[in-house]
Amino acid sequence: MQRRAAGVYVAVFLVIAAGAYSLIGVAQEPTVSVENPDKTLSKQGQKFSVDGRQYNVTSLSDGSAEVAWTNQSATHSAALQNNSTVERGNTTFRLLIPNQSNPNKATLREVQNLTNNTQTVQQNNQTYVVVNGSGGNKSLVPVDQYKRQQFGAPETRTLREGNNFQYQNNSTTIANISKESVTLQWTAPKTTTTSLSDGGRAQLGPNNKTFVAHSEGGKVLLSQNVKAYSEQQAEIRHFHERIAGLWGVSILSFIAAMLLAMLAYMPFKG
Repeated sequence: MQRRAAGVYVAVFLVIAAGAYSLIGVAQEPTVSVENPDKTLSKQGQKFSVDGRQYNVTSLSDGSAEVAWTNQSATHSAALQNNSTVERGNTTFRLLIPNQSNPNKATLREVQNLTNNTQTVQQNNQTYVVVNGSGGNKSLVPVDQYKRQQFGAPETRTLREGNNFQYQNNSTTIANISKESVTLQWTAPKTTTTSLSDGGRAQLGPNNKTFVAHSEGGKVLLSQNVKAYSEQQAEIRHFHERIAGLWGVSILSFIAAMLLAMLAYMPFKG
């Protein structure tokens, strides 16, 4: 009697396992589609605009793309740190900023380097140059005094906010002077690149409109209907969750049927 009951339960579990497995076989996975895309990127070099800002498709492959736009009058900046060196023509200058909370100027002082065969010594935290005199006599001359004797007074230039300053082939303006650095600003073209990948979001245009990218047939479709695209993606995730649940039901039901069968027909004593 017990074996008959076990056989019924085994049959029930096998039916459940087979039913779950058959549902997995016939289930159709939903797909994401974009109807009436705002932009269709189909080839490298293609141009399109968003709110008047023109973009160029710089690359397009494997369902992803890169688009770029160039601001012809972008503001660039650079900071020259205090005590750093700056090249002006064939001359090296050192930037010196007064140790004040709000300095209104800075100084460029010519760097005068000693020759390689110049001998120096340190005494009492001061550097001296060893000078050979007549009769083999030697004397020590402070390094600053020696440089003035050899090169003359170093060239200096005063920097103030608002002054023009040539920096790396750019005509810049001194925008700010602090005790740490001198800030330079200038206007020059600047290219900004945005990467687009399947399902990814990107902000384009001067108003930062949000687009979702979708890969289809070697093209990249751009749509502002991000909500609808997200809902389709949620449907796909839910589908996979249900399929995973059906696999669990099928596998566990089959294991339960096998265990019942083995236990029911296991030989017993007595």
